[in-house]
Amino acid sequence: MGNVGRRWRAATAVIAVVVGSTAAMAAAAPRGDDAAAQQYQYAKKQVICHHTGSRNNPTVTIVVSSNAVPAHLRHGDTLGPCPS
Repeated sequence: MGNVGRRWRAATAVIAVVVGSTAAMAAAAPRGDDAAAQQYQYAKKQVICHHTGSRNNPTVTIVVSSNAVPAHLRHGDTLGPCPS
């Protein structure tokens, strides 16, 4: 019974550390829109004309991080606002 007791105590200690550190990280993590805002607060923004592929609303003007512009250009979006 001695080895089982030691193993049980060791396993319980490991679980306590994992649960405690997970709770601490969750408490420190930004929530919802705050996380997105913090991630992009220093990124430069650019206006692009986003091509939606919709018949009713084929384009929409959006503002994105300059880091996202190359990906948008690759799938057909254009720089600047959409024409009226």
